[in-house]
Amino acid sequence: MNYTKQSANCFVANRNMNHIHITFICTFLVIIPLFRVNADIKFTDVTKSSGINFQHVNAATGKKFLVETMCGGVAFLDYDNDFDIDVYLISGADLPGYTSPTPPMNRLYRNNSDGTFTDVTEKAGVGDTGYGMGCCAGDYDNDGDVDIYVTNFGSNVLYRNNSDGTFTDVTTEAGVGHPGCSVGCAFADYDNDGDLDLFVANYVKLDLQNRPICAQGGIPAYCRPEDYEKVANVLYQNNGDGTFTDVTQQAGMTSSGRFLGAVWGDYDDDGFIDLFVANDALENFLYHNNGNGTFTEMGLLLGVALNEHGDAENCMGVDFGDYDNDGGKQKPLARF
Repeated sequence: MNYTKQSANCFVANRNMNHIHITFICTFLVIIPLFRVNADIKFTDVTKSSGINFQHVNAATGKKFLVETMCGGVAFLDYDNDFDIDVYLISGADLPGYTSPTPPMNRLYRNNSDGTFTDVTEKAGVGDTGYGMGCCAGDYDNDGDVDIYVTNFGSNVLYRNNSDGTFTDVTTEAGVGHPGCSVGCAFADYDNDGDLDLFVANYVKLDLQNRPICAQGGIPAYCRPEDYEKVANVLYQNNGDGTFTDVTQQAGMTSSGRFLGAVWGDYDDDGFIDLFVANDALENFLYHNNGNGTFTEMGLLLGVALNEHGDAENCMGVDFGDYDNDGGKQKPLARF
């Protein structure tokens, strides 16, 4: 499976592809709207009739924790191989000073093939209650069904699809927990060995008990990203046996930043997939795949690190595509 771009930050799943790119969609609204396309290219809000009643929780209390400003992610995937697209939505969690009436959790909605969805979270076993930031999906174990990786403020989670409508949390045995503040993630076979590897984009070093305190005009305010310590990303190589190895250092990806979105794409058509990573208030990174397990960062040299004025932007959602329809090579795109 793969995802093709349909709008600024939205990906729709297509079958008959061999890997999955990042699926990270910000949902600042509390209720996630679902739209149907009419023949005249207008959209109709069918959220209520579809049965999707997901509510994202950011647990804001006025203490201005940076994590409250982040948004949840969503993955469109056919987890049950019935040839229609299901939806997995990411929620936040309780923070100090905030307690929800019922514990917030991620939700999996199964497509009923009639325009409606059924919440199968409990049955599927994917109701992670961590402070979710994003997610991505891919068949990392090559068993013919799609697995799910969830990025959290806290430990990340890998769910293995059991092929019977349920999932198993295999984070510990797979070795991909990585506690911290991860946001974006993306599966791809960067070493062309026939299985999907995993890239995890990390945001900042965040400690709720030891953090900067900011104000504007004497009123408490959220601190800027620049007020937080930068961190490095993580590249996991798939060992082909259900486990992963952290190869970040060997691959040459140790540079720190404030990373958000990430997407794989072969921008130079050399047969080795490259990686574009969006940075918040820093230059973006474009990692050229050298074909030998290592990468070279080329963002500034290729003109995708900064904007047209030479300034860093707050880049978040990313994609590769032929945006100018010139039939040429894929180009990385980033949005605030």
